This record gives sequence, C-alpha cells and structure tokens, in this order.
Amino acid sequence: MKLLIFLSLIVLLSESSFSSTDYHKEVRITKVIDGDTVIAQVGENPVRLRLAEIDAPEIGQPWGLNAKKALEAKVLGSWVTLEVIDVDRYDRLVARLNFDDRQINRELVSEGHVWVYRRYMRDESLLLDETIARKNKIGLWAAGSQIAPWEWRRSNRNERVNSTRKVNRRCDEKPYCRDLKTCEDALFF
Repeated sequence: MKLLIFLSLIVLLSESSFSSTDYHKEVRITKVIDGDTVIAQVGENPVRLRLAEIDAPEIGQPWGLNAKKALEAKVLGSWVTLEVIDVDRYDRLVARLNFDDRQINRELVSEGHVWVYRRYMRDESLLLDETIARKNKIGLWAAGSQIAPWEWRRSNRNERVNSTRKVNRRCDEKPYCRDLKTCEDALFF
C-alpha cells in the first residue's frame, strides 16, 4: 500500500520538472505544522511532508514551539527544493528540504532545534552536527538533559492507556454512547 501511494505521489509530482530518477521538485511551503512537518503546494494539491532524518520536539514538549517557529522562519511561504526519500506510515512524503543552497533539515539539527532521528537516519554526518550542538549547548541543548520526542510520545501514549477508566458492564445492558467510557466498551456493545 505504501509503495502504491509513493508511486502515485511520484506520478503526481512528475507533471513538471520532477524527475523520477532524482526525486527532486520545487514546491512552495504553505504551512508549518510543527518542527518537522509542513504542507507544500504541489500544483493544485496541498501535500503533507515529513522532514527526513530528524525528529522535532512535539508542540506540547519543551522547545516544541521554538522548533516550529525556527522552521517557519526558514521556509514558510518560500519555494524549496524537495528531495523525496520515502512515504511514512501516515502517508506523508518524507523529504529533505533545500533552500538557497542550504539543507534545512541539517540546519535544524545544527541549530539545536531537533534530534537526529536515528531510527530513520541515512546520513550519519548529521550525528556530528547534533554532537556539536549538544557540546555547545545550542538551542534545546542549552536547558540540559532533554527527553527525545520518540521517548516523550511513548511516555504520553502509556499515560493515556493507563488513565482510561473501565466501566462495569453486563451483556444484558444496552448503554447509550454517553455511558461508554472507552473504545473497549464501545467494541463490547
């Protein structure tokens, strides 16, 4: 399914200067969702893009808004060169962004706005940029120890699961929606 979506997006992007051999395309960034996700205008269609190889703090996490603002300052409203790497499980294109001969993904790492996403990293030289930012206490590293976004998401996911209330139920009940407290209860009835 992901391959089909990826190939469909490649065909969509190939309508002008996009070449399926180099996976590059000029697009305009119309919205910044957070520090590693943007919306780009591709022809008439808005397309959600996930910046490759990096992971920004979530909006509710320390430095999350700073990372979003940094990305907005760099690319919002600008035409950037998109280097498509993959399609993720949320059907977003995963890409590197280049603007005025600058690698935006790398800049975000060097300026201490994001982590290198080791799980999906292809360019190991990004680790050096992150190490330098950490040593020099740049950006989010100035505050000392930080929780990586993937760990923060996992922790919050576990809290949500543990905080759901269980409802005592019997098979002969036919509750109203307002009586159901969890998805498990809804599936039961």
